[in-house]
Amino acid sequence: MAAKVTYLPGVKVAPEALSDGEGLGEREAVADRYHSDDGNEFDDDGDDEATEPAMTEGERSAFLENVVVRALARKSLSEWEVTRLLAANGVDESEFEAFLDTYRANRYVDDYDLAEMLVESLHRRKGFGRSQIKHELATRHIQPEIISAALESLDDDDELQRATELAEKRAPSLARLDAATAERRLTSFLMRKGYPSSIIRSAVTAALSPRPRGVRFR
Repeated sequence: MAAKVTYLPGVKVAPEALSDGEGLGEREAVADRYHSDDGNEFDDDGDDEATEPAMTEGERSAFLENVVVRALARKSLSEWEVTRLLAANGVDESEFEAFLDTYRANRYVDDYDLAEMLVESLHRRKGFGRSQIKHELATRHIQPEIISAALESLDDDDELQRATELAEKRAPSLARLDAATAERRLTSFLMRKGYPSSIIRSAVTAALSPRPRGVRFR
């Protein structure tokens, strides 16, 4: 649990840390502590000529924790994304590990948990296959061994089932096309989602196969 601190002026937040994403709901309450009673963030008095007193080491740590907690209330961050946030607020690279040790201890950051959450979310919600999920996690600089471990929760049956669901949902929009064009477009769609060719072939075949009609009675 983050220590209760006073929000200090001058916070810089990297743009990617403020985008919408998977939130950490339980941390919203923590972030709320850094707002004034009227719902506005504390800021300076607008006097550009005023000189702010230098922060003590404790105040600096509290200030940086404030920055990280507020960013985490908006989006889950990888350790690498947290270091970018620290760097944007004047932290030297040589200090990163010390801050990360504190944030790991407080469970603000955990790349293993983040990777598992993203695998589930990207597969179930966005319909991504294994290769696209791997790419998404790599762009957030999650370590390859962590990505590999998280992807073990997916197997071929999971991918085939999700790919077939996506293909069957897409197929009706291709009904007016000839068979070859429909197959090509559906194949391209699943490739962009990151599914392997063997799974794509099975999913496309299942989605485009004629459905047996029921028996009609006069």
